[in-house]
Amino acid sequence: MRTVGTPNVSKRFLQVKIFTETVIKQEVKTLSMYEMHTYLKKADILTFLNISLGFAAMVFILADDLVMAVRLIIVAIVADGFDGYFARRSKTESEFGMNFDSLSDCISFGVAPALLIYAYVLEWWIIPFSVMYIAAGVLRLARYNVSFKEVEEGTFIGMPIPIGALLISLTVLGDFPWLLLLAAALFVSYLMVCSIRFKKVATGGFPVLNLFILLLAAVPGSFVQPAAYIAFVGFLGGIFLRKK
Repeated sequence: MRTVGTPNVSKRFLQVKIFTETVIKQEVKTLSMYEMHTYLKKADILTFLNISLGFAAMVFILADDLVMAVRLIIVAIVADGFDGYFARRSKTESEFGMNFDSLSDCISFGVAPALLIYAYVLEWWIIPFSVMYIAAGVLRLARYNVSFKEVEEGTFIGMPIPIGALLISLTVLGDFPWLLLLAAALFVSYLMVCSIRFKKVATGGFPVLNLFILLLAAVPGSFVQPAAYIAFVGFLGGIFLRKK
């Protein structure tokens, strides 16, 4: 009797073992989905740098050192450009990385420049201009996150927020009249939320333009103003040239 029943018991035991192992593996897989290391990639180091530079820029704005704040925002723009490049090169692009990048952009290129606009004039009635800028930037980021798959390759709808932050930063760096800064804030805000299509500078190649932008952060104090004027005019003209 035992001899006849043993294979059946062994078979049942094997089935239970396989079922238990399958359940355990599924639970481990489910739990691992929420482990942060499963989402983070090497390119995200540059996104962390972007956030850090944006926060540091706000600290310098509060310390009334607007020039240093602008330099940090410019370096953050460069970091933002390279994180996408390295993600594409390493084939580690992901939805998590895209959303992480957008949230960091909101801090470095939304909140920091908005605070910069207010600090440049230091009048209560400037607050609506700062709010308008940051609102336009956040709306631009949100629209991109839900529509990027449907947009033609190599094209942006609305001006990217890093370019908007760059134009605001150059206005402050060049010590432009405050009226021109407000005009720039209005213009940039419109371009970010409009439906105008802009061609990307580069879709897959090395972001050479980022190296030029980085040079702006290293310009000596005596050459800051003329360099800011030239760069402002150049980038402003480039925006219209990239318009489709």
